[in-house]
Amino acid sequence: MSIPTKSNVGIAALIITLVMATAAMAAWAQNKGVDVAAEKKQVVQIKDARLKIELNATDQDAGVQVFIDADPWKTMDIFDPKGKLVFRSTTRGSFGLQGGTELFLESAEPNFDDLSFEEFLERFPAGNYSFVGRGLEGEVLKGTAKFTHTVPDGPVLLYPLDDVVVDPYNTVVMWQSVAAPNGSPIVGYQVIVVKPDTGLLALPKIVLDVMMPATATSMTVPPGFLLPNSWYEWEVLAIEKGGNQTLSSASFRTP
Repeated sequence: MSIPTKSNVGIAALIITLVMATAAMAAWAQNKGVDVAAEKKQVVQIKDARLKIELNATDQDAGVQVFIDADPWKTMDIFDPKGKLVFRSTTRGSFGLQGGTELFLESAEPNFDDLSFEEFLERFPAGNYSFVGRGLEGEVLKGTAKFTHTVPDGPVLLYPLDDVVVDPYNTVVMWQSVAAPNGSPIVGYQVIVVKPDTGLLALPKIVLDVMMPATATSMTVPPGFLLPNSWYEWEVLAIEKGGNQTLSSASFRTP
């Protein structure tokens, strides 16, 4: 049995000190790594995330509209209630450096002869859709939109109907109120009057877009908006509490 010498004891102590120091440095580095990762994965709530149905009762078609408002992001994903990725937006180059904030997307609207409304609803199941993005600093952006299949009827338009000639200085558009679908109240009507072709590249359409209360059944077109000898399209959208909306449309002319 060998007797430890002062030299051996010193070497052993030095080795133990080095091992402890190395372990401490590794723990410090690991902790720092966790802190950095946690910082990079900071969760920020998306300011506004919406998903809704727009049904066109006149043209007999339907589509989905998406709206996002968030801090600057590089990527934005949407997952359906089953966790399936259904949408992805990725910025690149100068847009990647700048980041996206607001996004509005409207899907295609195939006619019900090509895609029935029942098939459309199967394609977009009801439930909570998750929005997940990655910010410019690596933060995680999250939001949720409740998507329902509660869709109102289209408003019955009363005046003016197609090809009616109106007084451009005294025109009132009128419609019938819409009943609450499945108990979800109508929260308002959106009235849109459009001159669809101005001939100007920078201003292809002239649009009057007004939100009216749920009690409204008419709206006066401001004098001076309608131009002489022009054709206009107009529509009324009934909007239910969940955000889904149904529109009816018609047209008129000015002398």
